[in-house]
Amino acid sequence: VHKNRVVSDVALQQGAVRQKELDFYTNNFWIFGGTTVILAGFSLAQLTREIPVGTNPALEYTYLGFTTLCLSLDLCIVTWTVLVCTWAPGNALRGPDGMTSFHETLSLLKEEQMSIYYAFVVSIIAYFGSSCCLLWVYPSGLITNLIGTSVLLIALVVLLRFLFSLEHQVGMFGNSHDDDGRIKNLRPFEQVGDLDERAANE
Repeated sequence: VHKNRVVSDVALQQGAVRQKELDFYTNNFWIFGGTTVILAGFSLAQLTREIPVGTNPALEYTYLGFTTLCLSLDLCIVTWTVLVCTWAPGNALRGPDGMTSFHETLSLLKEEQMSIYYAFVVSIIAYFGSSCCLLWVYPSGLITNLIGTSVLLIALVVLLRFLFSLEHQVGMFGNSHDDDGRIKNLRPFEQVGDLDERAANE
């Protein structure tokens, strides 16, 4: 009896830790989604601008390419975050395989977070590229355009430098290692499904 109680208590503690991980991932996804909505609005505003007649075709294609790339990635990120934040908690808490479903959901969230992270970084770079091209699509003077482009490029370099420095110091979301909140020795006790579903089927 005491042994079963210890195992149950440890399993409950593991569940509490894994719940915090679930909250951590879903909060990150919501932050990505909220930020990219704003960025998508900026990109859409730039995409709907009428390009002046006589603009260099190469400049025009580059500008539209950066803008559409940024907008497309932002829309993908928003869609991913909504689907993940809607599906993941339900599958983790009500999955058919009990705690195993919880672990599998968190593993998937960890993998998907990195994909969304990379897409977000590329969309930021694409937006800077679109903004630089915008200065030349609507020129106001060579010196002014050069100064504006230089400021944007410097800001991008500073941002990327800060990003790489942060990744080097703390790792990307703490994913620089393979540790998580799963207790490996409790795997034999995780094959407990949904009791309500089992009772309903019987």
